[in-house]
Amino acid sequence: MNESTLRDFFLGKVPASVLAEEVANAAEQLDEIRQNIYIRDMESDFLISREMLVSLCDAVLAEQLPEAALQTIAFALMASDRFDWEEDDLLTDVLWDWSAPEINYPLTPVNIERCKRWLLGSEPKPERAPLSAEAAPGRLIQEMHKIKLI
Repeated sequence: MNESTLRDFFLGKVPASVLAEEVANAAEQLDEIRQNIYIRDMESDFLISREMLVSLCDAVLAEQLPEAALQTIAFALMASDRFDWEEDDLLTDVLWDWSAPEINYPLTPVNIERCKRWLLGSEPKPERAPLSAEAAPGRLIQEMHKIKLI
């Protein structure tokens, strides 16, 4: 997956279908838990906004981008040295939710529509309940690694 393709999608220069194909070809499942994500970095920095994440929501809701693609895209954005956002806690929260849907919000049309409303500010994002001190320790359910392409 090329970071420049994601940037160009955000800029309206690349259709969701091209992004979807790159995302689908970026992941290599190694076993039940481990996955490599192959990413080619951009040459320059790029600032993302809530509206850009809304465009991802719109592409998924229009069935132009698979729901599961949001997990890989969120991971790529967070693992990137070139994508940035200006201390926007909500944008960060949504990316974290998308990057781990098995423990956050499953990537379903209903939840993606909710994320869109949060990003647009038409609905507040609910606070997470704090973990209880008595909670049983968890087990590793997913491990993603960025593999830089040259």
